[in-house]
Amino acid sequence: MGTHEAGNAPWQRQRRELKEISDLVVRDHLEGILKAMQSAADQISSGRAAEEIDDGGYQLYLARTDPQDRSSRTEAVLYALNHEEFYSHLEKAAGESGLCLEEETRLEVELPEAEFEENMITGGFEKYKGLAVEHHNQCLEELMVAVCYRLRERGFALACVPDEDVIFYLPIGRG
Repeated sequence: MGTHEAGNAPWQRQRRELKEISDLVVRDHLEGILKAMQSAADQISSGRAAEEIDDGGYQLYLARTDPQDRSSRTEAVLYALNHEEFYSHLEKAAGESGLCLEEETRLEVELPEAEFEENMITGGFEKYKGLAVEHHNQCLEELMVAVCYRLRERGFALACVPDEDVIFYLPIGRG
C-alpha cells in the first residue's frame, strides 16, 4: 500500500477499487459489444435502414415505437448477454485486479422461527415454512452497480433478468 493510500478510509479504497475494476470490465470485456451498439445507433440516426446496419458480428436487437410496424421509428439498440457470461466478465476483471469474487461469497441460512400458540409453554414448528439457504456476495452486487454506473456515463442502460440475460440498452439519438 502506497503512502497516499495509508490515510484513506477502507471504504474509500474499496470504492476506488470497484471503480477501477468496473472500468476494466467495460473497457476490456464489454467494449466490443458497446462499440457495435454505438455504431448501429449512429447508423440508424444517420438514416440508414435497419436491414443495412452493420452489427459488428453481434446479434443486436432494435426496439421500435410500434413493435408490430416494421416501418415505425427505431428507439433503441439492445443486446442480450447470458447472465453467466456477464458474471464471467466480472470475475475475470476482478481476478485481473487481484480480487477473488468467489472468496467474497457468503452462505446465508435462514431458519424457521418457532411459533407459540395458545396454552403452549414451548414453541413448535407445526407451521414450518422451510429452510432458506442463499449465496450472497455483497462485493459482486457492488461491482455490478459500479459497472451499471460506468455504462450510464456512456449513455447505456443495463437490466438484469435473474438467471437469464443481462440486457444492454442504448437509446437512439435523433439529431
